Amino acid sequence: MTKEKPIYVVGHKKPDTDSICSAIAYSRYLTDKGEKAVPCRAGELNEETKFVLKAFKEKSPLLLSSAKNKTLVLVDHNEATQSPDHIEEAEILEVLDHHKISFQSEKPIFFHSEPIGATASIVAKLYLYDKTVKLTGSTAGILLSAILSDTVVFRSPTTTKQDVEIAGKLARKAGIKDMERFGLEIKRTKASLAGKSAEKIITSDLKEYEFGRKKIALGQVEVCGLEEIKTREKELIEGLNSLAQKKRYNLVLLIATDILAMGSEILFWGEEKYIEKAFGKKPHNHTLYLKGVMSRKQQIVPPLTKVLSR
Repeated sequence: MTKEKPIYVVGHKKPDTDSICSAIAYSRYLTDKGEKAVPCRAGELNEETKFVLKAFKEKSPLLLSSAKNKTLVLVDHNEATQSPDHIEEAEILEVLDHHKISFQSEKPIFFHSEPIGATASIVAKLYLYDKTVKLTGSTAGILLSAILSDTVVFRSPTTTKQDVEIAGKLARKAGIKDMERFGLEIKRTKASLAGKSAEKIITSDLKEYEFGRKKIALGQVEVCGLEEIKTREKELIEGLNSLAQKKRYNLVLLIATDILAMGSEILFWGEEKYIEKAFGKKPHNHTLYLKGVMSRKQQIVPPLTKVLSR
């Protein structure tokens, strides 16, 4: 690390609670270790994250519109397409992530990746095992919130035993007695689609992936019941079509995950054969229901990667 210039700790372009809270907590950790670290965001906050920051009296991180000539630590992502603009002109010191690895560097760097439910769990472990830094109730609260968010209150298959154990320790420090209740309260803050345009719903948590010449995008929303999705199905599919044409995606999906029923309705636009081959089911009118599917990272991306990489 270096103390000569600020280190910007930043997550991905479509920031979620894990991305934002990990950036805040890890920049605080680096500051406690003597570095000049600045927590950043690469996009606008969603309602869930705003709720969490307000609950623990945390400020919104600095908006980093360009990474040009900046010194960075990347959290909760490692793919260039998800990083702030001009990432190729930045110096990357570290990466802390829990997603698939698609990263290149011209020099050795500290790269911390774990198959765990949230990047916040990685950051929390640093606090819990390093006695030279202080874990405040506020920092514990936002890290707990990020873990509950990314594991869908421990319902996602990405959840590990470590996530649950770490969350328990953070909850005690933050004064949260009922993690289940608190976690569902967090998730419900962005579960309603009322008043949101089709474009906003699709792009609020959209991630791009490239497989050779194929370019796809996967958006995800979490809902408490699929009624609103069903009501707006035609509008959302038309929105996916419009986005595919505009961005020249070979395939674009909206994954509507019902956190109560524990399953996902997939709406898509693009070549149907990829969907059928990836999930072993024939779609109907650009839709497909996948029971038990909660995780984009673990249950959607891998089968699509296998099919699109051929």
